[in-house]
Amino acid sequence: MKNKILCLLLVFCLSFCLAGCGQKQDYIEKTSENISSYTIKANYNDESKMLVANQKVNYKNNTGITLDEVRFHLYPNAFRQDATFKAVADKDATNAYPSGKSYGEIKINKVVANGKQVTTNVGGQDQNILIVPLDKCVPNGESITIEIDFCDLLPKVAHRFGYTDNAVCFGNWYPIACVYDNGWVQDVYCTNGDPFYSEMANYNVEISYPKYMQIATTGNEKTSDGIKNKTTVANAKTVRDFAFVLSDKFEVLSTQAGDVTIKYFYFNDKNANQNLQIGAEAVQTFSKTFGQYPYDNLCIVQTDFLYGGMEYPNLVYIASNLDQTGQKQVIVHEIAHQWWYNLVGNNQVAHAWLDEGLTDYSTALFFKLNEQYKNEITYEKLVKTAERNYTMFVDVLESFKGGADTTMTRATHQYKTEQEYVCMTYTKGMLLFDSLAFGMGQNKMQKCLQNYFDEFKTKTVKPNDMIKSFGRTTGTNLAGFFNNWLDGKVTIGVA
Repeated sequence: MKNKILCLLLVFCLSFCLAGCGQKQDYIEKTSENISSYTIKANYNDESKMLVANQKVNYKNNTGITLDEVRFHLYPNAFRQDATFKAVADKDATNAYPSGKSYGEIKINKVVANGKQVTTNVGGQDQNILIVPLDKCVPNGESITIEIDFCDLLPKVAHRFGYTDNAVCFGNWYPIACVYDNGWVQDVYCTNGDPFYSEMANYNVEISYPKYMQIATTGNEKTSDGIKNKTTVANAKTVRDFAFVLSDKFEVLSTQAGDVTIKYFYFNDKNANQNLQIGAEAVQTFSKTFGQYPYDNLCIVQTDFLYGGMEYPNLVYIASNLDQTGQKQVIVHEIAHQWWYNLVGNNQVAHAWLDEGLTDYSTALFFKLNEQYKNEITYEKLVKTAERNYTMFVDVLESFKGGADTTMTRATHQYKTEQEYVCMTYTKGMLLFDSLAFGMGQNKMQKCLQNYFDEFKTKTVKPNDMIKSFGRTTGTNLAGFFNNWLDGKVTIGVA
């Protein structure tokens, strides 16, 4: 009888675990059935630093209207020599181009829509938009197949897209559909922040590259060897973008965070094991605090990136020039973006504080919840540093410029300097959420974040969506609180 009871308990526990694993993927699978899909076959030549690709997009019209055209961002064209809106600010040119100026671009060779080759227009404000006319209109809720042959020429630059002596980065490298939001959203590249806005899609990407290189990529990958090249096929369902990095110098470490495989690709890091570990801890902490990470893997990739780090679905860049403390903070920050940017999306141009401010707060929260780092990094220290940096910046502007614009409602290109952008979106954004947590208590704040994530995962939000979601959780109208911060009415001082 005792053995029978034990067997029944074992079966129950196993069934519960398997059900939990299935539930983890349910909303990813469900969303994947009603979104666009990209199938890309690409060949990368390391000698010419050129990638040639064929892309088939099964574009699902979820715009709410009938379409007679579809528009795509061409982000690599910001790296052209004659680009008006450049990817690198003049002040950063020396660090971005240590070997001297270098240029890249994306060339569109052929476009086929509905099985017919079409004459397209590369337009926008700065050759940044591919306009694909449709000879047959696509009603809302229906799909169309668009095939694009294109070629990427990579610049030698320490950036999202480009190569250095250590790695080749393919971030924002292919034509990606513009979001339709009362018209096509087709913002130009901006050196402030992340000038991107995209919707969830499915990806099947086949990449051929030299055999001596290793690859880190979005999605689940399977690699096979040829005579001279490797071929990697990566599949990703319900993600907001697709990126990969190649290098002939990568060393790779791997660990598990529950049932998520975490890999760290690096070429020069004496703290590699510790950085892999904090990456795993970040996935576990945020899964418990916000909602389960729904994918099978996550790649942390060391690159020669101009800035501290960069987020892509299932893959994050970590700059190679960071010190040990900086590495920890950036790894945690970029992994938090898997929740606030990828799973819960927003217009990163119009409302940068929505993901960056919340991600900076989430980074601080990680160090509150993981006290093993208290001798190096604490929540309190991060908040005090943010307050000091913010007040110092505002004081300087008021002393020398006669005043400071402290509004957070501006688009990225409306901030006069990168420092102003960072101060008002990251720093002040983090202080906004810290103030909210202080007022309502940590447990209530955590419930707000869990409900917000659960309500909007795989969707795209605007500020009012967050404000109303938090209000429903607390039973309080929080519009006044948020608007005072966003409109620059709150005075912040260092205690």
